[in-house]
Amino acid sequence: MKRKNALGRGLESLLPSIEEKFSADGTPAEIPVSAIDPNPFQPRIDWNDDELSSLAESIKLQGILQPIVLRKHESRYQLIAGERRLRASILADKETIPAFIRDATDKQMMALALIENIQRQDLNPMEKAEAFSRFCTEFDMTQEELGKQVGISRSAVANFQRLMELPLSVKAMVRTGRLSMGHGRALLGLTGEESIVRTANLCIARGYSVRALEDAVRKITGRKPVKRKKTEVIPEIKQLETELQRILGTRVVLKDSGGSGRMEIEYSSLDELDRILSIIRGRGNSA
Repeated sequence: MKRKNALGRGLESLLPSIEEKFSADGTPAEIPVSAIDPNPFQPRIDWNDDELSSLAESIKLQGILQPIVLRKHESRYQLIAGERRLRASILADKETIPAFIRDATDKQMMALALIENIQRQDLNPMEKAEAFSRFCTEFDMTQEELGKQVGISRSAVANFQRLMELPLSVKAMVRTGRLSMGHGRALLGLTGEESIVRTANLCIARGYSVRALEDAVRKITGRKPVKRKKTEVIPEIKQLETELQRILGTRVVLKDSGGSGRMEIEYSSLDELDRILSIIRGRGNSA
């Protein structure tokens, strides 16, 4: 397994011994599932029963195609990576499971569990919020440093971590998908736990979209909506758009910012794309 390319830049430095041993050849051992304890740093809490049942059926027929990874812990084993496979193997009534045994510190286990879940997009917003907060604390990292490790922006990390400020009952609503991350962020515009919980329940009862909830929060707080500055339309740019649309026979949008920008050309099918490219190539050859 090539872990290095799968990790965020710089994260390899946190996992030196894991890195070396993951790339080494070796035959997996058959370990009794009853001797394996879960990863204590696993950020994922909710598991899809249907997906696990489907994987269990596959394991009954095909076996485990990719061994899990464990570390020795006293007289037992602790899971490093592969909890879905372990859970599904137990559902499939497997007595043993193929596994690689590796050395790993607590920090390395936590890093691997977090990265494995984030890269597969398996975590819900609250699980990510909790994992990011714990990761920053355990590794003494800033939001910007963590963002670089997991491949997202500092502001995205901050937005997830802000969800930790929600009341417990509202966190549960986000965790179960009754409210989205956007709803959670909008509710943080309110002050006071009672107001947040009441508005969250109202949001679910009335089926508010995020935008509708933002409007409701503004009414409660008395804040005025932020007026967005209209982008100035430059006549010359508009004229060029019109000319390009006439030439290409499709909608063209020019987004200019002080003499630089980008051009967007719409097409509704691959045949239309071929037609547009033919026009562009033809005009290029005749230039």
